[in-house]
Amino acid sequence: MIATLIAVFGTLAGTVVAGFMQHLTTARTTREAAAERRREALAAAIPALLAAIVRHREQQYLKIEARREGREDSPETRQSRYAARSAVTSAVDALHMVTRDTGLLAVAQEAVDAAMAIGDAPADELDAAGLRARKAHTALRVAGACHVYP
Repeated sequence: MIATLIAVFGTLAGTVVAGFMQHLTTARTTREAAAERRREALAAAIPALLAAIVRHREQQYLKIEARREGREDSPETRQSRYAARSAVTSAVDALHMVTRDTGLLAVAQEAVDAAMAIGDAPADELDAAGLRARKAHTALRVAGACHVYP
């Protein structure tokens, strides 16, 4: 009788341990899958922001060049600039939705601010503003890569 009780308790204990191990494995797999989804979202958000910043800088340079050549702003060119600026805003919003990393968000905001400053830079400071924007862009690219591929 004692041998039977020991066998039953051993079987029950084995079942409990097996169930607990299954739970741990499932929880770890779920956490890893969620982390991979976050990494993929970040891997999409950062290049989207970088591309939007480049497009915005392009629009600002086109505006500056047109003014140098004495061309008036057309509704189409203004609309293109506004669309580029809106794309930057949307890309920043998307980045905020996929990360709470304050360091990365600060680098992203610096890149955005530097790109936005180009349009307001006086002619004699344009080269310096462009250099700041390109450096901030590079800093975001490097920081983003470090977060996507730690």
